[in-house]
Amino acid sequence: MSDIQKPSFSLLNQKEVDALVDFLNDKRNSINSDVMNQNSIDKLITLITGDSNHIILDLFDPFASVDPSLLAALDFRIDEKDVCELCCSVDDSSGFISLSARNTITGKILSITPKLINENDTDEWGYSISPVFFNRIAKIFNLKYTTETHDTICNIFAKHTYGSENHKIAEIYLPANQALLECML
Repeated sequence: MSDIQKPSFSLLNQKEVDALVDFLNDKRNSINSDVMNQNSIDKLITLITGDSNHIILDLFDPFASVDPSLLAALDFRIDEKDVCELCCSVDDSSGFISLSARNTITGKILSITPKLINENDTDEWGYSISPVFFNRIAKIFNLKYTTETHDTICNIFAKHTYGSENHKIAEIYLPANQALLECML
């Protein structure tokens, strides 16, 4: 049995090829022109594929399957032109972050919890939430937030991650400038 080669990922089905092309197109500016060897290609394919029936391209995006019209279905946003603000606060009793959406036209307020997206999840976010994940929540639901709210999220995250609100947050936890500007009020 020792003479059997390990499996090669050289042959891909069409769904895997499409996912790989989409991934490379998304990362076009960050990939240099070096030639990739078969080992590197196999690692890349392993990264973007799970078992043969499931592509995990959106591994770090739990909102990949969330319908952005969910707020309309919940009778929270009647018109897509309604500006809705994503707000955060810290719960006095638990110390956990609470997120809510406020429709600036109707005044309605909706609590945004993990359970809203996935019924098998919890009702609380925890003691902090990364700024990039907060931004992703805003983008998927087409919510806006203020600079003050962004600063609050960053301060809470820095305090719980690094021990100080003044600690510089690593860029991996921060939304890109364009993503940030798209969500600012």
